[in-house]
Amino acid sequence: MNNPLDLGGVMLSVLACDPRDQTLGIALASSAIAVAARCPYLVVGKAVVASQGFSNLKVGPLALDLIQCGLTVQETMQALRQHDRWMDYRQIAIVAASGEVEVHTGPMNVNWAGHVSGSGFVCLGNGLPDQDVLAAMQRRFIDAHGQPMAERLLATLEAARGHLGPESPLLSSSLLVRTPGETVHIDLRVDLARDPPEAGGCALTDLRRLFERYLPLTDIYKKRSMSPHPT
Repeated sequence: MNNPLDLGGVMLSVLACDPRDQTLGIALASSAIAVAARCPYLVVGKAVVASQGFSNLKVGPLALDLIQCGLTVQETMQALRQHDRWMDYRQIAIVAASGEVEVHTGPMNVNWAGHVSGSGFVCLGNGLPDQDVLAAMQRRFIDAHGQPMAERLLATLEAARGHLGPESPLLSSSLLVRTPGETVHIDLRVDLARDPPEAGGCALTDLRRLFERYLPLTDIYKKRSMSPHPT
């Protein structure tokens, strides 16, 4: 088995919006550590971006700047293609708060790489054994219609686990969900799984545990932000 701390391995993302209240969210999991430090980007009420594969740290902020300047997601992706000479190695997805989706998977991404999309969402990944991983994620996202965005995204990532072998450990993960006007956001990350892969460690398991501990506190934090002297 490859060293799980190598820069290669599997990378999974799901991005989505709810045009009704312009909620945006992204969940990621990777065989590399600290995925949240370089792959997810979000501006409240505007768009969410995933930059992965041979990721360029400038792509996410640039894409969001272009969208805030008035470009559509299609125009933004075209601009990235014109200005990044290594786009064949990139995997980039953009979901706007309006529901527009644009995604690019370059042919030089490692192993099986691809994406699937639907109304207001996209699932993408590279370093995968086959397309069944993304198909399972797509089904779970659709089946979870009506659930809160954070739960829906996390469940979508979890649907991939049964399709990944032991050679694809998930060492880091993150969950980011934001809604305009809300004072409390979901912004959680696992930079390195608590236990090593050979001991059954998985960053998604750790992220689920963190999410379930944090979620009941969101109402408390919201009330504190509005008044430090609750009645």
